[in-house]
Amino acid sequence: MKIKIFLCFLCTLFLGIIGCNLFNPTETVNIDLGDSDALTYEGYKNFRNNNYTDAAYYFTKAIEADSSHSEAWYGLAKTRVNLLEINVFELLKYVNTDEKSALPIAGMDDATAQRYQEATSSILYFLAEFITQDTTGRLDGVITYDDVYKDVMVLDMFQFMLNLRKEMRYVAKCQEKNPVTGLPNCSIGDIMNGIPPERSTDVLKAVNGFAETCANKPEAGGTLLGQVFPGFGSMLSSEGQNTVTSTTCRILADKTKPSEDATENQKGLSMLSSFSGNSPLVDEDGDGCKDEEIFDDKDNDGDGEIDEDTRDQTSEYAYDQMAMTKNAFLRHSDEIMIRSVGPNDKYRHIDIDMDGHKANGEEWEFIYSDYSTRVVNNDHRFRFAASLVFNPKGLPLDEFTRLKHDVAKDYYGTSYSLEYRKENIGGCWVRYSEADFQEALQAQRARYE
Repeated sequence: MKIKIFLCFLCTLFLGIIGCNLFNPTETVNIDLGDSDALTYEGYKNFRNNNYTDAAYYFTKAIEADSSHSEAWYGLAKTRVNLLEINVFELLKYVNTDEKSALPIAGMDDATAQRYQEATSSILYFLAEFITQDTTGRLDGVITYDDVYKDVMVLDMFQFMLNLRKEMRYVAKCQEKNPVTGLPNCSIGDIMNGIPPERSTDVLKAVNGFAETCANKPEAGGTLLGQVFPGFGSMLSSEGQNTVTSTTCRILADKTKPSEDATENQKGLSMLSSFSGNSPLVDEDGDGCKDEEIFDDKDNDGDGEIDEDTRDQTSEYAYDQMAMTKNAFLRHSDEIMIRSVGPNDKYRHIDIDMDGHKANGEEWEFIYSDYSTRVVNNDHRFRFAASLVFNPKGLPLDEFTRLKHDVAKDYYGTSYSLEYRKENIGGCWVRYSEADFQEALQAQRARYE
């Protein structure tokens, strides 16, 4: 059902894109290479006649004659879509064929997937330049960012799916075929949780594009993100929805910017898993706790990091949307305000802080239940964190953070023993037995092997 709703939404977008008539013909007969209007007219005439190479030539010359001519920019973008053979209906065909698969386009052949990946990357790069030109006031305003943002959302969405499809080759479950559908027997969560930080750039870039568009155009961006990431859609209500969506997307965009720092990329991947409802239930940041943070741009466990190991966004979150809206309007600031969080069925079986009690109040209740009190005290921790001691050796924060993430990558426990972790990291490690330690290492290895 979710895939079908998603298809209907895409079709609506495409009909709007295809139905636009953005031509602006002139009466010029003799084409002067300095006359951008005449060159643009000739470009559209060739475009209508499917002469895309000639159309590209005239649109390019029009831009050279007048770099502010937005219709020439848009015409060249549409021409490149056709030259690169980006056929949205063919893509929709694959989505429709794969509607029983956890990942749309999973059944696409490798050659087609590679062609579309290269083509969408190229056109997104060009559209990014067009948007930069427009939003910095360097175009004439006839055609603007408002006319292309839906195109960008759709392309980013397909780029995201294509990147996930490419990652399927590294996931063991994806090599198994569903006996009924014949499609790979893996979920989006299986794929995302198997992506190591060093291969995360393309996936993060596509989602970052989603989030940037959503922040600027929340009325449409939130709908699309809600289809791709179920946790995103379920957190919103109609009251103040656009403002809250914009706030959340702005922070999400900040978290998913590709970085040369593997630690930051790991945070972005953790965020994507949480939004899709597929947090891996392992210790991702090396402090011994499992999914101890929530997506609120705050430090919930007291280890000095923010949003580094987040829980599923589909847990029982309660957002103060009225307060967020008021905050955005009066203070002109982006801030996620959470009233309360509770475990869904998945988390009722997880001992987040390794104290021997699953889904207990300390893991899901804030030290200060009221958000404003948390702000006054600058303390957004859960109750379990009050009894934890991080960084017992007093290392500088950046050094301690690097150590934690190095520990998280020690999947065999050969570089950092349990005793070392207890003495130098602290946190939840102090509660581990040797059997707990070996079980945690096995769960970590299972993600990437």
